[in-house]
Amino acid sequence: MPDLSEYNAKRDPARTPEPFGEVGAAGGDRFVVQEHHARRLHYDVRLERDGVLVSWAVPKGLPDAPGAPRMAVHTEDHPLEYLDFHGEIPRGEYGGGRMTIWDTGRYETEKWSDDEVAVTLHGERVSGRFVFFKPQRGAESKDWLVQRRHDTPAPPRDAQAPRVNVGGRALKLVNLDKELYPGVPKASLLDYYARVADTLLPHLSGRPLTLRRFPDGIGAPSFYEKNAGAKAPDWLRTVDVPTPGSSRGSATATFVVVEELATLVYLANLAVLELHVPQWRVDDAGVVQPPDELVFDLDPGEGTTVLECARVAERVRDLLAADGLELCPKVSGSKGMQVSAAIRVEDPARPSAYAKAVAEHLARETPRAVTAVMAKDRRRGKVFVDWSQNNPSKTTVAPYSLRARAAHGAPTVSTPLTWDEVAAATAVRDLTFAPADVLARIGRDGDLYAAALGVGVTRPDLPERPSGA
Repeated sequence: MPDLSEYNAKRDPARTPEPFGEVGAAGGDRFVVQEHHARRLHYDVRLERDGVLVSWAVPKGLPDAPGAPRMAVHTEDHPLEYLDFHGEIPRGEYGGGRMTIWDTGRYETEKWSDDEVAVTLHGERVSGRFVFFKPQRGAESKDWLVQRRHDTPAPPRDAQAPRVNVGGRALKLVNLDKELYPGVPKASLLDYYARVADTLLPHLSGRPLTLRRFPDGIGAPSFYEKNAGAKAPDWLRTVDVPTPGSSRGSATATFVVVEELATLVYLANLAVLELHVPQWRVDDAGVVQPPDELVFDLDPGEGTTVLECARVAERVRDLLAADGLELCPKVSGSKGMQVSAAIRVEDPARPSAYAKAVAEHLARETPRAVTAVMAKDRRRGKVFVDWSQNNPSKTTVAPYSLRARAAHGAPTVSTPLTWDEVAAATAVRDLTFAPADVLARIGRDGDLYAAALGVGVTRPDLPERPSGA
């Protein structure tokens, strides 16, 4: 019988962020694999069954191929809310350590008994037939084994899991028909990222990437992920970067650095829709470099739209021209805009100080239209000029990244603009772009955000304060 009493007895809701829930409705077929950095790294495999998550801790993770079984410790049932849980369990608490979602999906049951559970998993990273079993039938021990078995004849959906070669990297693409946006399957998003890669990759190169994953589409819970994960392919470029002030209490994180098409396809296959980057890079040895880009995130408050952001963007451009900065505008693909410029600076704190002075100057000039204060109750009817995105610990959505929004039946994209387009826009739809629009624009105009990389412009030394303020 499903039972959460052992789960609840081991945890104090006042001391852990883990979910607490009742036994749910029976009949689900979801699963999750969580990467658990506790006293020892292990992987928690949880299968939805009779309103709870039946769970095993697998020290070495699920086997990649048929062969010898691995240890799998049968643990207490978990509430269904744990399907979406990721975060930091405080040290000293039961299971203390970082928990991230490694994979999620659906499964089919072949056999389920007290001694043996045989299932076929259909996930983003793992897909195949697995059997959990007791070494001695009828024994009370929690020590089970898990073995990958040769797949039975593939169901129709496996026709949507081709193996492809991308730049010499072998990749298996799974669940290509899964809708990640209404009416838009994953295959379409992989196609977009493959086609936009030549233009997008220079904006990602050298920048540790924060990933936003949507395993079940934009209508379901998502999560941000910094760590590449212990089972990332060995060819993937990763870099260990300090993360001071991390909400998870981690001193460093192992970030993915995207510098080839295969990495982009690998991430899209994991339902990574949004790509967020800092305003600095690492060098070939992984050493953090000073910021090379200045950014202003223009966020419309209640009662305003991206059109008001466009007017503020023009004012930022004109103000910064006195310091030799050539700003590139883009819509965020969400509600607002960003403007960026290539800079040269040694002090990592200077871009934030400079940008704050710009934002406060604009707010003093037009206090009814602009605010430099983050508090949401101060933003009504105004555009918030977010200068804090220049903090080295923060990120901004990359140009050409998909966003977790849809408009007019298609995903939206963070899209670079010309200043003529900014000036001419009279409706929100004028500044809303789908993947097909972006690819057509690149074919016609090339990379409109290239100046933010320092291409074709002089990269000026950033002064302490804007000379025009």
